[in-house]
Amino acid sequence: MASCSNQNIETDVKEEESVEGSLVKCVEFDGKQMEYIHFGTEGNETLVILPGLSLKSVMGSAEGIVNAYQLLAKKYEIYLFDHIKKEPQGYTISDMADDTLRAFKELGIEHTHLMGVSMGGMVAQTITLKDADKVDSLILCSTTSNVKDMDQSALLNWKKLAEEKDLSSLMASFGEKVYSKDFYEKYKDIIIASGEGTSDLDYANFLTSLSAIRDFDVKDQLKNIKCPIFVLGAGEDQVVGVEASHDIVKETGCKYYIYEGYGHGVYDEAPDYLSRIDEFLDSIK
Repeated sequence: MASCSNQNIETDVKEEESVEGSLVKCVEFDGKQMEYIHFGTEGNETLVILPGLSLKSVMGSAEGIVNAYQLLAKKYEIYLFDHIKKEPQGYTISDMADDTLRAFKELGIEHTHLMGVSMGGMVAQTITLKDADKVDSLILCSTTSNVKDMDQSALLNWKKLAEEKDLSSLMASFGEKVYSKDFYEKYKDIIIASGEGTSDLDYANFLTSLSAIRDFDVKDQLKNIKCPIFVLGAGEDQVVGVEASHDIVKETGCKYYIYEGYGHGVYDEAPDYLSRIDEFLDSIK
């Protein structure tokens, strides 16, 4: 459940060492801190992006994310939110949704198109169910509405490796499960090296998020979502499985596209990924 859509993976290591501070901002509420990136065309419609599970904060790749999203940044005012800096024990997907909604309130985001990647898609579904008036449309990328009933072998292996703090094995497993074989082999060294500098807090947050994911289930509530939905899935997804995308489509009757020959991290691999999102957003205006 990798971090975000269409990041330039070749620049991740360098950017983690030196992030443009002006790109990363922080909103505080109830003693919590949540970092975010704000870019794009101010005054236009808002697009909020929620990233997926990652061992380290996606804020280390802020410059690469901004560069990757230029197609959408020309049309939308974009916010990409991180998770809160310190996740308490027992923190759930519902809690993540509540905190993100609180960040919306603090930043004056009254309504938005909402894009969620993997775990971010779970948070996005929950936000939409909690406060439908906030969400103009919902874009769900490599995600599921029900983790409880799916094969959790990848998640359980990541949990074991994180508890052991076996960093190289964890990053290798992450890369193998998230990306296609060719992509992983091409970028293997970069993917594994991107875990360098992982802190005890990073491991703790990762494990807390994993626990939250494993309890997630809103499948029976999907029929209550009335805004336009676009699902993007992958035929070779080894994390949530392609059936997760089909299940959401079946429950909602929404628009969708399945990338055959790609894995969970199709959002980093498919060259037309953001173009399809752009076309969907244009179609509902």
